[in-house]
Amino acid sequence: MRQDRISINDIKYDLIKIIEPFDGRLEGKESSENRVKRLFTSYLIDLNKTRKIQDFTIVSSVRDTAITYDVNVKINADRSPKKLKIHVGIFQPPWTNA
Repeated sequence: MRQDRISINDIKYDLIKIIEPFDGRLEGKESSENRVKRLFTSYLIDLNKTRKIQDFTIVSSVRDTAITYDVNVKINADRSPKKLKIHVGIFQPPWTNA
């Protein structure tokens, strides 16, 4: 295997490691959504600069319990992009009987 290649599983693992400190701690706000999106973008731009990937897109959607990021990564120029779904939990306050 060549050293200049990266697998889609390696990218998914790295993206999951990026969100690990935020999972279950984010609020369902646009600023929280953009914070993780900026980290993903920075990581993928670095891969693009080193020519390990060809292109990428990130689309996010906020739901009640999680923010879902649809990350499309094109590793080879002659192949279609691979789609990754990364879910980041939103903070849910504990239920209390007041």
